[in-house]
Amino acid sequence: MEIGIILGTILGILLLIIGIVSPLVSKCKGIRNKWAWQVVLLGCCAIMTAIVNSFILL
Repeated sequence: MEIGIILGTILGILLLIIGIVSPLVSKCKGIRNKWAWQVVLLGCCAIMTAIVNSFILL
C-alpha cells in the first residue's frame, strides 16, 4: 500500500523539476512557455495527495 505514497512523491518531485526548469530554458531561447506553470500545479497536487495518503495509513 505504500507504493502509492512513494509513486506520488516521486511523480510530484519530477513534475516540479520539469515545471521549474522549462521556463528557464525557454527564457534563454526566447520562447514563451505556457504549460510550465500548469505542470508545477500538478506537481504540487501530486505531493499533497501523497501526504494525504500517508496520513490515511497512520
